[in-house]
Amino acid sequence: MKRAFLIPLLLLWVTGRSVAANTSSSAPATATPPSYSLAQCIQIALDHNPELQLASTQFLQAKGQVIQLHAILFPTLNAQGLSTPLVFYVQFQQLFYTHATFPQLRLSRLTEDQAFINYRQHLNDVVFQIHQAFLTMLAESEHIDLLRKAAEEKVKAVSSAQQLFQGGQIQKSVVANVQVQANLSQQNLATEELTYTQAKLLLDTLLGLSLPETAHFTGDLTAKLPENLDTGQLIAEALRDREDLKLLESKQLSAEEQIQIDMKNAYPIIGASSNSTVQPPALAFASDFNAEANYNEPTTVVMAGDTQLPLSLYATWIIYDGGNLRGVKMSDKANIASRDVALSELRQSITGEIGDAVSRILRERDSLKALDAEPSPDDLRRLAETAYEAGQLRQLDKINLENDILTQQLSRLNSEFQLSLAASTLDHALGHGLKITDSRPPQPDR
Repeated sequence: MKRAFLIPLLLLWVTGRSVAANTSSSAPATATPPSYSLAQCIQIALDHNPELQLASTQFLQAKGQVIQLHAILFPTLNAQGLSTPLVFYVQFQQLFYTHATFPQLRLSRLTEDQAFINYRQHLNDVVFQIHQAFLTMLAESEHIDLLRKAAEEKVKAVSSAQQLFQGGQIQKSVVANVQVQANLSQQNLATEELTYTQAKLLLDTLLGLSLPETAHFTGDLTAKLPENLDTGQLIAEALRDREDLKLLESKQLSAEEQIQIDMKNAYPIIGASSNSTVQPPALAFASDFNAEANYNEPTTVVMAGDTQLPLSLYATWIIYDGGNLRGVKMSDKANIASRDVALSELRQSITGEIGDAVSRILRERDSLKALDAEPSPDDLRRLAETAYEAGQLRQLDKINLENDILTQQLSRLNSEFQLSLAASTLDHALGHGLKITDSRPPQPDR
């Protein structure tokens, strides 16, 4: 009887084990959240950032301007046809010399260079903005982790305080105080999670692509500071490498060449032209009749065509135009003067950017040194636990100590974050934003 009773139980046990195994094997594995580094974010921006896409269209615009400027080297050919009788007029013109020839060729080279400098400047700005947003995401992630751990500890503290109250060891007011602190921790965590969401939306906008909500960002928040913080040397380096400064200087050269182009009519223009006339053969009625024909009908004859190909040299020179050229030159000079002001302002701005970034780096570095001199959180917790077991520290004192430790950790995190932002700002002020990525901006063809 016992054996007959055990056999069904064994069958049920084996069946249950197999069903459980099948259930566990069929359960989908938890997907690993996608991770993104700074270099990956920059690569995404190269393909999707709208500002970079708009800047890249200027390559085609610059190419069209180069073709237009080079057209001065080639002849022009126009044709016109008139009927009754059919006559074609063909006009050929070739310039041999004009004051605008070489300025237009130099301007074509500057125009192409400016398109690439402009793209690199936009790329430098976008990389800087993404770097700052990426650092914000790293800092917010660590901030949320700290607040989440603190909120979990506060929940445990509430449970411990209630047990101590039930044991008559603490008063009800202490339990209420702990409960209030736990609620505040939850509110702070919710606020920080909202800040994280807003920071991610900003990063998505810069990338031109929405990353998954579960995206995880990998990297080191601690900045690698430049070895040289001499403001004078950094300013000299920036004045040499800044793309926006190069762009303004190139446009200044373009404005000077444009004066030469606009003043071309103030100098002789020499060329060759031909107003050729081409009259093809035509059909016409004969003036007499064929008497031997059955019908007295007129006959047709082919009239010979006429072609003339005169070629002449010409020289034109506007001696007086009512002051038009003088007004054009004054307008161009004013344009150059305004660019001079812009160049001066940009140089002053670069000086201020570098000075501000260096001062921020020094300030945050000193702040981190001061935090390094304080006891570590682990040491503080160990001392507090020893004092609590010895009866020298109350439960509420331990909770307040955890608040102080959290404040210390947040202060360190904020100093590291601000130091990283300042280092990134200095890179951008120096025109070195592209050095943080392996991406190579396009270069003009030579």
